Amino acid sequence: MSRVPQYKPDEFKPISDIDWGERKVLKKDLNEFFIDPLQVLKEGKTPSHPHRKTVNDFIFIRKGSIRKMVCSSLFGIEEGMIIVLPPYKIRTIIHNTPNVEGFYCHFSNDFIADGPGLKYLQDILNHADLIYNPTLFPDEEHRERIYLILQQMQEIYKNDQDLELIRLYLFTLLGEIRHFIEKLPQRDLSANETLVFRFRKLITTQIQNLHSVKDYADLLNVSPNHLNKSIKKTTGKTASEIINESLLMEAKALLSQPHLSVSEIAFSLGVEDVSYFSRFFRKHSGISPSDYRKGIDLS
Repeated sequence: MSRVPQYKPDEFKPISDIDWGERKVLKKDLNEFFIDPLQVLKEGKTPSHPHRKTVNDFIFIRKGSIRKMVCSSLFGIEEGMIIVLPPYKIRTIIHNTPNVEGFYCHFSNDFIADGPGLKYLQDILNHADLIYNPTLFPDEEHRERIYLILQQMQEIYKNDQDLELIRLYLFTLLGEIRHFIEKLPQRDLSANETLVFRFRKLITTQIQNLHSVKDYADLLNVSPNHLNKSIKKTTGKTASEIINESLLMEAKALLSQPHLSVSEIAFSLGVEDVSYFSRFFRKHSGISPSDYRKGIDLS
């Protein structure tokens, strides 16, 4: 069964038409670690194709802003903010301002496996999942330290120096972010928020198989009506709206794969009626699957 493409770093070019491989310095390690100034985004196309990555994403904004869709939610990353995303979340860059400055970095879990990095990263990702927001706005003290660390990492990387030193800086970077999070007020989720949190987690793994509110309600051991009321109260959206948004993202990502027919994409998403899939896509995107595919670069 076809799935949303999950790219390794040396396969990133189709995402936004930027050849990251040509920009790497330590050629053999692109799939383990990479860092570059954010100005590179000016060379790319937006919106980028929805996709998943095999590495953790990190962006720090020094100037300008980026709008990024993660799963079915839109987030703005502005001056002084960071965003950290794990491999499995579907994402796309919607837009970046022409004056955007900062740093883009990616790294594999293996790259930080020996040391405290994975623990720091998991604490950061757990916080993001808890508030359903992968962005952070560190205070000035942490922000300046984070910026200096990134500058040092980029300089070491650019000069083709030892990756072991970069790894130590990355541990420090993740530690700084974790330290900032630990200073934030602890938040207790309400019963509704906890249910929405569990629902969002399920959608990430089940959207290609389950499309009805009842399916998710059954897995969560609640009634569809209760699930819908809790989600509406917490997010302002219905459960169906969130499911449909996530399914549309999956469909758009698969349509960027030229070897897949519209029928194959529908079947891979668990929709046996291709006509229904086309109607669904047109209703929620405003155009047909075929027209959407014509409008994107599949080279």
